[in-house]
Amino acid sequence: MRTVFLCLLLIGVGDLCAQPGAIGAAQSTFESALAAAKSGQLDSAWAKVEQAITMDPRNAKAFKLRGDLHQRKGESDAALADYKLSEGLDPNYARLFISRSALRVSQGLHKTAVKDATRAIELDPTDADGYYNRACALYLGGNTEAAKKDATKAVKLKPDHADALYLCGVTKGELYEEEAGMADIASALLLKPGIPGGKMSMAILLYEGKRYEEAVDKFTEVMDSDTSELAAAHYYRGDCWYNLENKEKACADFIESMRLGDKDAQFIKKNYCDTDLNKIPKKPVKKKRRTMIEF
Repeated sequence: MRTVFLCLLLIGVGDLCAQPGAIGAAQSTFESALAAAKSGQLDSAWAKVEQAITMDPRNAKAFKLRGDLHQRKGESDAALADYKLSEGLDPNYARLFISRSALRVSQGLHKTAVKDATRAIELDPTDADGYYNRACALYLGGNTEAAKKDATKAVKLKPDHADALYLCGVTKGELYEEEAGMADIASALLLKPGIPGGKMSMAILLYEGKRYEEAVDKFTEVMDSDTSELAAAHYYRGDCWYNLENKEKACADFIESMRLGDKDAQFIKKNYCDTDLNKIPKKPVKKKRRTMIEF
C-alpha cells in the first residue's frame, strides 16, 4: 500500500514538472509558510504549507514543517506521518531528525529520541540543536553526565543558546557542581528570562549550597511568578527559615505548603510547629529534586 502511495505521488510530481515556474512558486509559498511559522502566525503557516505541498509534493521541508505544526498542536500521530513522508523524500535532512527527536522527548520515548538526535548530529555536527535535543533525552532518561556533555557541546557551538545553557546549569547542579550550575542558569535567565522552571532551579541550587538568605529571596520570586511551584517553593523557603533559626517564618511557610498538599510539611506542622520544640524530630529528608526541563 505504501508503494502504491509513493507511485501516485510520483505521478503527480511528473505532472507538476511539466508546468514551467510551478516549482519556483511552490518554493516561494513554502518560504512564506516558514516565515509565518517562525513569527507565530500558525493559522497562516498552516494554510500556506498546505498550498506549498499541493504545488510541490516532493518538498521534504514542507512536509517537515507541516509535521512541526502538527506537533505544536499536540497531534503526535499526524506529525509522525508527515515526518515519515519527509524522510522518504529526503533521508539526509538533518532538521527533520531534530524535530522528530523533540516529539519523541515529549512522548517520553527517550531512547528513540536519542537515536533521532544522533542521526541529526551525524548529518550536521555544527547544529547546536541536535546536541541540545540529545542532551534533553539523555537527561530525562537518567544519564545526567552524558546530558551535561552534550549540553556543553551545544553551548560551544552556539553560546547564546539559552535553553542549552540552562540545561548545562541543571546537570551541573545534579552532579553537585552547585556554583557552576548557578552561574550557567543565571546566564541563561539573562538571555531568556522566561525559561520554565529557571527561577526555581536557581533557588534550589542556592538552597543546596546553604545560601539560605539568597534562597529565601529567590523562592519568593518563584511564588510571585509561578503558581505551579507554590507547594514546593513554600516548603523550601520554610526549610531556609528553619536553617536560619526563624521558627515563626518557617512554620508559616510549612503550613502553607501543607495546605497546598505537601505531606512532609504536614508532618512538620504536627511534630514541630504545634510544639515547643526548636528542632524537627526525624525531619523528612527530601530527595534531591530533579529539575523539570520543559521541552
